[in-house]
Amino acid sequence: MVPGPASAVDETFKSWVSKGVHVVEEPHDGVFGRTFVITDPDGNLIRVSPVD
Repeated sequence: MVPGPASAVDETFKSWVSKGVHVVEEPHDGVFGRTFVITDPDGNLIRVSPVD
C-alpha cells in the first residue's frame, strides 16, 4: 500500500516501470481506489493501492 493521494500511486508506478518491472495491469481506479498490478522476479502478483 502507498500512503498519500491517488497521485502517489501513479508516481510509484512510473518509478517502478523505469526500473523495469513487469506490468500486469496499468494504473486504474478500482475497488481499492487507484491501483495497479506488477509481478516480482518470481512471477508473484503484487497489487499496489493507496492506504485507507
